[in-house]
Amino acid sequence: MSQAAPPVLTVRYDGSQRTFAPGHDVVIGRDLRADMRITHPLISRAHLLLRYDQGRWLAIDNGSLNGTFVNGRRVPVVDIHDGQSINIGNRTDRG
Repeated sequence: MSQAAPPVLTVRYDGSQRTFAPGHDVVIGRDLRADMRITHPLISRAHLLLRYDQGRWLAIDNGSLNGTFVNGRRVPVVDIHDGQSINIGNRTDRG
């Protein structure tokens, strides 16, 4: 019996969409080398890491100055669920 393939992660921001497969950390930030680049002054160069670990996707704040938020609360790590919104840089949604 074969196991189901690990789930891909789709990230949407400001009208764009990127899909990532498990296998390597995904960096979201201002840096030119980020996997998903967001050029906003409240976003750090490598603001957020997305990591597939033990059967689930995690969003890990990478020591950013302005934080990662879920439901208006600053959090260091988020266990990502389908349809969830995660805000980075401030408490409100930008995109």
